[in-house]
Amino acid sequence: MNKAINSIRDSITSGQPIIKIVSYEEKRVENYIEKISEQLLKTNRVIYWDVNNGISENNQVVDQTKDPVSAVNYFLNKNNPGIIIFRDLNPFIKESPEIIRKLREAYKKLKNSKRIIILLSSDEYFPDSLKKEIDVVVFELPDYDELKNLFYKFLDSMEKSGRQINLNELQKKNFIIAAQGLTLDEAYRAFMKAFQGQTVISADLVKKIHLEKKQLILKEGVLEYFPHRFTLDDMGGLDNLKDWLNKRQRAFSKEAKKYGLERPRGILAMGVSGCGKSLAAKIIASLWDLPLFRLDMNLVYSGMGGSPELVFSRALKTMDSVAPAVLWIDEIESGITDKHTDSESSRILGYFLTWMQEHTSDIFIAATANRIDMLPAEMLRRGRFDQIFFIDLPTRKEREEIFTIHLKSKDNDVTQFNIPQLAQITKGWSGSEIEQVIISGMYESFNQNRNLIEDDLFTIFGNSVPLSTTMEEQIKKIRSWAHNRAVNASTDKEY
Repeated sequence: MNKAINSIRDSITSGQPIIKIVSYEEKRVENYIEKISEQLLKTNRVIYWDVNNGISENNQVVDQTKDPVSAVNYFLNKNNPGIIIFRDLNPFIKESPEIIRKLREAYKKLKNSKRIIILLSSDEYFPDSLKKEIDVVVFELPDYDELKNLFYKFLDSMEKSGRQINLNELQKKNFIIAAQGLTLDEAYRAFMKAFQGQTVISADLVKKIHLEKKQLILKEGVLEYFPHRFTLDDMGGLDNLKDWLNKRQRAFSKEAKKYGLERPRGILAMGVSGCGKSLAAKIIASLWDLPLFRLDMNLVYSGMGGSPELVFSRALKTMDSVAPAVLWIDEIESGITDKHTDSESSRILGYFLTWMQEHTSDIFIAATANRIDMLPAEMLRRGRFDQIFFIDLPTRKEREEIFTIHLKSKDNDVTQFNIPQLAQITKGWSGSEIEQVIISGMYESFNQNRNLIEDDLFTIFGNSVPLSTTMEEQIKKIRSWAHNRAVNASTDKEY
């Protein structure tokens, strides 16, 4: 059973007369309240208030109750057990000391009377002066069983309408898991969009459920959804990292939990710029078949969505709601660090460290860093991340793989290039620099209406200086820090 329902039942049973429920799902909450009223108060007498109609009782509008103080007085004059639900009363509470005073009076009068005032709103705000009188319950999103019931109702209706259901039990579970984090209404719309116009209900339709999660994330403002576009085949080298990820491909499954395995918390990929740290984050989501969301710390600190710490905490709560998923924090040291002196940064750091340690949702953090020295020591200790990987400049063998991957991806005939020779020439080049050489060479060949040839690449090599030369001291510093502190993402040592 939903934990929030138990909390509401406990509050009512203990004689608490005022309960604030935080939820976007008005109808779902009200349905549960009506059931609780019948079970605990032995009455289906639930009346409602909203700013447009005032009080509605037995489907009849009660005159002169639009003013919330009058509405509370109306309820106080009732003697029988019952519940009144105030929809979106928060704007009045914020602006009217009269309604605050009236609620405090109601608390004294209604205590242990089996007459309950419920304040239902999506807004978490409540004034300090009411904190002692109000129980606050955050109504959770639908759990697995609720979504399962909804999903199977859809399948039943699809079958009755002549649709073919090509789903095994595991694939059905994947649909339900994909909908976790959505409200019942959002899940209903997601299933409708996924199934409408389909004669065959197949496993690939689960992608449409992930797109609904994208809409949820877009509303948050500082989170960005990334569709799956990369696989392990798109990443050259880094065999140690690949092996680690492959072994945890089923880490969030029920079988892993039953086996006694704890879910992985995340990795921190640090190292030389342009060597595949961000690509690794994207590949994790693809390999594990989880949605990928990027947290933009620049937008968090921009102030566009409110105070940075509130925006940040709301973003992490949103991620908890869309689990299982991968949270990608790129260049984490630029936004979550102990090097800033302002209190906002300190509070964000403290909140993040606590969340990393305590959160129970199936969120895997894929963090990247270029300046590992800027991160606080407490973030790097065991228990925050499962592993810290160092991604160095690619080895000779890895450069061969990188050339092959990028030449193929851009429809070049790999057999026309001496890959080992190209890899030897580009010693000290990063993967992104190799990709840019190929792109620049293709612009030259495109302008001459011909295919790319090796000489185009040699020309670019001669006019370019790799990052390993211009940033030699910084790379030495990064390598020095990583020695004995991080696991090398590659096993190959021949540069």
